[in-house]
Amino acid sequence: MKITVLPKMIKYELILLVRSKWLLSFTVLFMLLASLLYFYGIQSLSTNPTEVTYGIDGVSNTIAKPGRGMDPSYFGLKPIEKDIANEDIQAGYNRAIAMLMNLALWILPIICLILGVTSIVSDKENSRLALYKTYQIPYTHYLISKFVALAVSLTVSLGLSYGIGGLILAITGHSFEANIYSMFIVLHLLVILVFTGASLVIGSLSSTRMQGLSFSFFFWSFVLFIYEFLIFSVIDLIPYAYKLKGLLALILVNPIESIRIWAISRLQAGYVFGPEYLILQDGNTANHLTLYLVLSIFIILGLNILFSNQIMKRKG
Repeated sequence: MKITVLPKMIKYELILLVRSKWLLSFTVLFMLLASLLYFYGIQSLSTNPTEVTYGIDGVSNTIAKPGRGMDPSYFGLKPIEKDIANEDIQAGYNRAIAMLMNLALWILPIICLILGVTSIVSDKENSRLALYKTYQIPYTHYLISKFVALAVSLTVSLGLSYGIGGLILAITGHSFEANIYSMFIVLHLLVILVFTGASLVIGSLSSTRMQGLSFSFFFWSFVLFIYEFLIFSVIDLIPYAYKLKGLLALILVNPIESIRIWAISRLQAGYVFGPEYLILQDGNTANHLTLYLVLSIFIILGLNILFSNQIMKRKG
């Protein structure tokens, strides 16, 4: 009896979200991000970067000419040979792609938190949650219905915005551009799953919408901006023999950090990590990074539902 109720609850939550003006606004925002990815990010990959011959950008045509400067070898500079085989791979990550990736990682989490938290808090304010308690149905049904409805609605909105552009790229034979496009879609899906789960915990803790929004902005600021500085501070205290496992654990605890590193690794641009993150380029770690990411996300989602359920029981 209780199992058959869950699909009906999910359907009802989906109907409420479809009627929400928030979802329509976020769909328009997704379309804007998709347009930026195509016209600003993807198109920038087709431009030819300035050729670098001696490790000095923009002056390679004049520095080595007789009578127009000193020989670069005098300064210990050696010619850089082009790796033709990796030329396309390296072109897959540039400043435009990095900016758009960070933009997605900044905007999408707060979208999920706002929708999820306001959905739960509004049920508390209009006494719908109090009515739900009279039906003798576990809180897990309520939380799962909220999670599934929000994740599905945002995924559909994302698919309408990004999917059309990716399909066009694939049909026209732009397989490399379509690969980046699909990577962005997967990145968005992972962020949706993680922060929809986080919104359950924050919504369970919050009593009013203002309180929920305050908790959401604090959590968003912490995982996006503050946590990275904590990694830099803690990793220096870990002995070198345990540094790789310690760094990997610290990254997987924060989904934003793990998703960002996974996406950059998929674009074969691990060189941007810097010295603190180069240890992640170890062969076994790099090959299993996707597996670690998926497992960590499932564990985090399970913990979110468990904690939300306990909070609901105590406050109920």
